[in-house]
Amino acid sequence: MPTGPGHRDAVLVLPGIMGSELVETATGRVLWGGSDLRRYGSAWASGGSLSALHVTDEERAGVTGRIHATRLLRFPAFAPVLRGFEPYTKLLAGIRRLSVHPDAVREFAYDWRLSTEHAAARLAETADDHLRAWRAHPHGSRDARLTLVAHSMGGLVARFFMTALGGARDVRTLITLGTPFQGSVQAAGLLGPGSGTPLPLPRRRLRALARTLPGLYELLPGYRCVEEPGGNFRHFTPADAESLGGDGELARQSLDRREKLTGSDDGTLPQLRAVVGVGQRTPQSLTLADGTAELHEYVPDGDTRLDRRGDGTVYREAATPVGLRPFYLPQSHGALARSEEAVAFTGSVLTERPLGPPLGATELGLYVPDVATAREPCPVEVELVDNPVAVELQVIDVSENLEIDRPRLSRRDGRLRADVRLPWPGLFRIEAKCGGFSAVSQLVLAVAGD
Repeated sequence: MPTGPGHRDAVLVLPGIMGSELVETATGRVLWGGSDLRRYGSAWASGGSLSALHVTDEERAGVTGRIHATRLLRFPAFAPVLRGFEPYTKLLAGIRRLSVHPDAVREFAYDWRLSTEHAAARLAETADDHLRAWRAHPHGSRDARLTLVAHSMGGLVARFFMTALGGARDVRTLITLGTPFQGSVQAAGLLGPGSGTPLPLPRRRLRALARTLPGLYELLPGYRCVEEPGGNFRHFTPADAESLGGDGELARQSLDRREKLTGSDDGTLPQLRAVVGVGQRTPQSLTLADGTAELHEYVPDGDTRLDRRGDGTVYREAATPVGLRPFYLPQSHGALARSEEAVAFTGSVLTERPLGPPLGATELGLYVPDVATAREPCPVEVELVDNPVAVELQVIDVSENLEIDRPRLSRRDGRLRADVRLPWPGLFRIEAKCGGFSAVSQLVLAVAGD
């Protein structure tokens, strides 16, 4: 079995936003993550346990430690709009299995509420400690370097570490899974209300939290995504963030930081290898009016508008620096790091064994609402596939890890659809599979009706 030098590297795994368990230091109370999945329904409805996650003025001033990150998610988590966050257990187990020794792999949990600069400073300390320990390990190598495997926002933390803090000298490869290098329109949409009907209560809770989080502002879009009345597109600005009710200073800091890092990326991201989610309905641009944001699933393409899709959160071109040829995977943002393909891709990079395309691969799009009412019809749509018989659809109760339904799709209004009734309040996973890729999955929170 041929292997490259990366096979003996020290590996650090970085989660995305909301991908680390957070604990209140003074009390030991778990504020985010944990095994009690029922808490998400009550938390987003009442807001009580979420208030502690709001970033304080002291934390913005650099006085941190009130909350600390303990580990990567071991259980699914949920936030409206951002949808679900899958655990990293499969990714960690797969990388440890493919590495020369399990001790070569270390997880890096961080406080995702705070800035990437704050997280990167901690990463620098952890990376130095892990690399030194691995080089001295009986199964390690004095020539070992670092391989970073980063999901979503974790890739931005890794980029800051490598570009601004000199970490690139020790890094052999950076593997990113759905990292929003050019940001996400979804992040801008979280700052303010959308047009039309009032926001459901869970989404209002998320908006109140999001407005305080420096980490959320790091994800603001950095490409021309704001459509103006004349049809021209421009960049999102701090003034736009303020118009939506956000914090203009946090927006300015994050956008300035991205511009500086992007300008100095050349040569500091060695062998960047990216997995990019495709095929899912994804906000790609927005219009702003009267303090509201309306998100659109298209970007300009000359004189026309084009739907490029993405992973549901990050559109495909925003997930890689310009000029890189990524590995495209039909999968949702939260499930990218859980997928079999992500583990296999990471293994192929570590061992330098080519990863061939899956047999009978078919790109599939899955749409599920983020929040549904228990026992009421929840519309599920499958796109980019014509034959309903070719698609396997499953509904899983995440708390019990139990399959509860295999709905049948039918063609309605030119689309493959099924009305799924989630039997009780809780967190559910909808999976759709067709062909060689692993199932596209999406988490949905079922809440009690009025």
